[in-house]
Amino acid sequence: MRHAQPDYLGSYQRDTSKGTLLALVLAVAAPALVVALAVGWRPPAPPIAPVMMWLRGSDGVRAPAAPALPADWPLADGWFYAASPPQAGQTDADGYSVTDADGIPFWTEYQSLGGPQYLGSPRSRRYSGDDGMLQVFQRGVLCFESGASSVTVVPLLDRLHAEGHDAELALQWGVPELEVPVPDAAPPERMAERLHWLLGEFPAFKTYLDASPDTQELLGWPTSQVRDVGDYYTVRFQSGVLQQWKQDMPWAKAGDVTAANVGDIAIALGGFPPDALEPETAQTPAPVAATP
Repeated sequence: MRHAQPDYLGSYQRDTSKGTLLALVLAVAAPALVVALAVGWRPPAPPIAPVMMWLRGSDGVRAPAAPALPADWPLADGWFYAASPPQAGQTDADGYSVTDADGIPFWTEYQSLGGPQYLGSPRSRRYSGDDGMLQVFQRGVLCFESGASSVTVVPLLDRLHAEGHDAELALQWGVPELEVPVPDAAPPERMAERLHWLLGEFPAFKTYLDASPDTQELLGWPTSQVRDVGDYYTVRFQSGVLQQWKQDMPWAKAGDVTAANVGDIAIALGGFPPDALEPETAQTPAPVAATP
């Protein structure tokens, strides 16, 4: 005799109708998707307009970049050059000022000689030395002699020669040794003759000199022949060194002429008081909005 199933088991029966329906949909949709992809159909891309509007601002214009602190800024009587770009929220920065303070026109002369393009950035404070008031730059040294009315460029390479550094300059930095001393009381036209004699086969050097604000003041007389030191040709002057590059470099293209950082070289040789090389601290100006 067959017994009837208890009623309480009915509430625990598993409902398989939904699973069956899902399996049926997958069985039909999957092959259809494969066929659609095979013939080139692709799902539509999500709308990007809301994202672009968010990036550009609600009015459709790109939101301005956050204000940035400048790497250098004007002073009342000159300019301040930060040793490294100040960071957001920084209220002061280390660096060096170039000014006309105390009647010593370093800033005025620095500008007249081409500023950072020709003398590079400052590498020291102004300080008192045997020759007067001095300030070191990447590619030269400015001097205001006691009792003088103007600032001049120190013949730094002549000084390094007198201190016996020629062999070290040649070995470490490829600077030619002093070969052609400057005659005493030589008239200016003699310099033009010497330049033609030494640089006649290297017109790129002459082009650089012609473009400089004041060749004689910046570099003085040439004191070596043009030498081939591998990657570049180079010629020595009283106050600096020029280099013509044979191949592309990160800082110059093949054929370009650049000035060596003779101020940095003299610093490496211990040519200046350490306290003069200590950076100054200046208050940072208000941030400026970056150009969009």
